[in-house]
Amino acid sequence: MKRLPIGVMVPTLVIGIMALFMVLPEFFISLKKPVDFNMLTDAEIKSGLHVEGDVYLILDTFATEETYTKNSDGSRTPSKVSGYYYIIPVGEESYIGIEGSVDNRSAFKAIDDSTWAWLTDAAADLDPNAYYHYEGYIEEMDEELYQYFVEWFQDMEWFETTDAAQITPYALPLMIKPMSPGLMPLLIIGFAMIALNVLFVVLHMNYKKKAKAAKAAAVSSDEPWAPPASAGTTYSAPDTGYTPPPSTPASGDPWDAPDKQ
Repeated sequence: MKRLPIGVMVPTLVIGIMALFMVLPEFFISLKKPVDFNMLTDAEIKSGLHVEGDVYLILDTFATEETYTKNSDGSRTPSKVSGYYYIIPVGEESYIGIEGSVDNRSAFKAIDDSTWAWLTDAAADLDPNAYYHYEGYIEEMDEELYQYFVEWFQDMEWFETTDAAQITPYALPLMIKPMSPGLMPLLIIGFAMIALNVLFVVLHMNYKKKAKAAKAAAVSSDEPWAPPASAGTTYSAPDTGYTPPPSTPASGDPWDAPDKQ
């Protein structure tokens, strides 16, 4: 590769880094052994835990997430609720949020109804069929969501007070979220984009190395050949073992025959 394709490398590198930035923290959490969030103590509840368990108590929905599409002319489509955020008890006396979706809305609503029937009627029991198995992780709650979270306890006077300072020690700014469905695809895309850039660099370095070697070979071929210098070396013909006969003085006769008697 003669030149690095910067026009390709920059966007793919940005995509790769962004993808890994989005999913690596969650991926590392997914590698941890999950713990049952129903068995956590107040001191154990913290961000970064991989959790799972049965949701069987829900106080209420404290916020919803709406999505819409904005058109090119400035108008937008009607909003649709795409996410629900609920309040669940954890530990000995703490409360955190849990994220739901349209798919599990009916199951969570049944748990909510069962919880309030149990809270308001001393003779009622929890509905044994009203539960939902959930696996996810705990993370810090968004600041705006946490405001809605605390406001619910203020409006309901759950702790017999509207003072946020007395509520926040129990209403923790934490949320249980499901593992992202696109976790592995994004992880693969991120590493693939990084690997592609590494490949470009390796090919470029190999090209430069070969070009340098070819240039060095061309320069050496233009120089005249000379035997390698070797100090104190002499050359001689090989010894064949042949000894020539002694020379006879020339007689001047080109046909020098032996004397006749």
